[in-house]
Amino acid sequence: MSSLRVRLLLLVGVVLVPSFVLLVVFLSRERQMRVEAAQATAVQLVDIAIRQHQEAIEDGQRILTGISLLPQIRSGDSEACQRALLSIGRMVEEGWSITRTRADGVQDCATRDVGVLPRRVADTPRFLQLRELQSPTVGRFMRATGTDELLLPVNVPMISESGSFDGALSAGLRVRWFDKLVTTMSETPGAVLSITAATGEMFFRSPAAPANANTESMVSVAATMREQGKGVLEALGIDGVRRVWAFDRLPSSDTLPTFLAVGIPANVIYAGIDAAMRNALFGLAAWLLLVAALAWWATDSFVLRDVRALLGLTERLGAGELGARTTAVARTRELGRLATSFNQMAQRLEERQSRDVQAQKLESIGQLAGGVAHDFNNLLTAIIGNTELARDTLEPRHPARQELDAALDAADRSAALTRQLLAFARRTEISPRVVRVDGMLHDITALLKRLIGEHISLTVEADANVRLARLDTASLEQALVNLVVNARDSMPTGGQIVLTARNVIVRADDIDHSHGVPTGQWIVITVRDTGSGMSADVLDRAFEPFFTTKPVGKGTGLGLAMVYGTLAQHAGHIWVESAPGHGTAVRLFLPPEPEGSRVDVQEADSPAPALRPGRTVLLVEDEQAVRAVVARVLTGHGFTVLASSNGADAIERCDEHTLSQLALVVTDVVMPRMGGPELVTALRERRHDLPVLFVSGYRETNALDDLLETPNTGFLAKPFTPTSLLHAVQQRLETIAS
Repeated sequence: MSSLRVRLLLLVGVVLVPSFVLLVVFLSRERQMRVEAAQATAVQLVDIAIRQHQEAIEDGQRILTGISLLPQIRSGDSEACQRALLSIGRMVEEGWSITRTRADGVQDCATRDVGVLPRRVADTPRFLQLRELQSPTVGRFMRATGTDELLLPVNVPMISESGSFDGALSAGLRVRWFDKLVTTMSETPGAVLSITAATGEMFFRSPAAPANANTESMVSVAATMREQGKGVLEALGIDGVRRVWAFDRLPSSDTLPTFLAVGIPANVIYAGIDAAMRNALFGLAAWLLLVAALAWWATDSFVLRDVRALLGLTERLGAGELGARTTAVARTRELGRLATSFNQMAQRLEERQSRDVQAQKLESIGQLAGGVAHDFNNLLTAIIGNTELARDTLEPRHPARQELDAALDAADRSAALTRQLLAFARRTEISPRVVRVDGMLHDITALLKRLIGEHISLTVEADANVRLARLDTASLEQALVNLVVNARDSMPTGGQIVLTARNVIVRADDIDHSHGVPTGQWIVITVRDTGSGMSADVLDRAFEPFFTTKPVGKGTGLGLAMVYGTLAQHAGHIWVESAPGHGTAVRLFLPPEPEGSRVDVQEADSPAPALRPGRTVLLVEDEQAVRAVVARVLTGHGFTVLASSNGADAIERCDEHTLSQLALVVTDVVMPRMGGPELVTALRERRHDLPVLFVSGYRETNALDDLLETPNTGFLAKPFTPTSLLHAVQQRLETIAS
């Protein structure tokens, strides 16, 4: 009783399944043996009767052949033949009836009165068959005249020395072997003997057929006999009793076969075994009831008490009470482990629900933040563009250039802030490439050391075999900067920060998997500090945007939110381990590139290109300030600009001539009346090779993603500078030119 397994094995054992199976097999085998024994007895009786029947036929044929050799029988004198047959009739077995038939088919003498003689039978099938075969034949059973006695016709041809047919002798043999068989079968209650034609006609039956006999059943049985010829079958008799029948075909020259059948009632065969089976089943049922009662008591006492506690826990979990835990102490190792597993499952469900609620909250805030960042990027585009244009018109020593540079610096910081918002909202336009993770960490080490100061030590430990990853290094480096700055702020009096990078395999039983990281291969970058750590309440809100524990003016609360968004854009995962006084460890999980991948080489930045003037650009932008600055930049470099505030206006002004003259379409994505993707689709139906440059705060629609996969299509994220705009325009124009 020390384990659940032992209890279950005991319960199965007391149910006596093996005993039940053995009993059923034994009874079935015993039943089959009795049936086979009864069938064998019936078959043996039929075989004996058939053999005796054949012997009687052969004896009769020999006697008739001997009689046919007598001169009186072969003579044409009917009186002499009659006298001879009367003498022979007194010598042979009682009941014989011998008749001579001349070659002309006339019966003229017999051992006893067979009716009016002479009698012509030349056209009867029996005589015609006998004359044709010129060999002994056996006919169908018949009834004796006057006595209704069952006789078997036996016929012997008389052949002359020259081989001619001189006539035949026929005798009706009494079936004496049948009387003996009737006496033998009378010892078996309900046994039946019958001689039946293949048509179902019954020549003889013992005991006699009842008055209300169902002859249709005999027709069905006879059909089966005719099909099989010899064998055993189980069927209803004409008296409605089911019997096991043994049957065989009686020797006969007739084309329609006749069968001898011995039937033993099925209930006689099965009675003993059925009674034994009933008694055994009743005893087994009583034993099973006793076993069920014992099992009921045992399972309730030893198993169900603990199981009910676990079921109660599952019901509470199903009702949404994820804080439910079982306190029942199971008395076996299995139930104890099951209870522990239930508690762990409940804890993980609670943690997952918390993460799901947090994710929903972050998603909602992210949508708001993304919308704000999108609008702010429009304003920053106008601010940066106009400021650069104004600055570039001034002499290098002009006093206003310093103020304009300061404005551009503030605009750049504002753009960085919007990038953090968009990173959190997972709407930042990233440019991933295959890089060495260890190289990226070493490249950023100098910057990180300048950020944290000399009172904090920084250690970078990257495994030499860490795999390659496809990353947007700018966004991921910014995420690492945010994490290191947070770690620095948690250690005002000094401490230690350790950055590690290594390959890991997450399995189903790992703690990483319990925090939502799928199983498989990952690259893990860990930022660990020895700072003050976070309480559970602060840890639950760590990724919320605008949530910060820093004083007013010391932080935006977007650092970890941006890190969360960046990891999501890279199909990665993040979780934080922290406790007050024990520091913080942030684990970043990034998917590795396949084995054999190569590092992508990054192209260096180039100055503003020199563009060929005189070409026409269609500019579609709903934000007037952005539209104005873009038009000014393009006009200043020799382009003719056709400006529209939305897609519908652009469609109206693009007749066939204007459309054919366009060198490029620069369009925003989201606009009133008609957006950029719809506009481009409509224009390309009329001009398939039209080059397009989309500008937007983020790639926000599936339609835009589909269009960006087509040739002659580019994308430029807001906010952008005049130089980056000119580079993007040049790239589109060079693509179409090539």
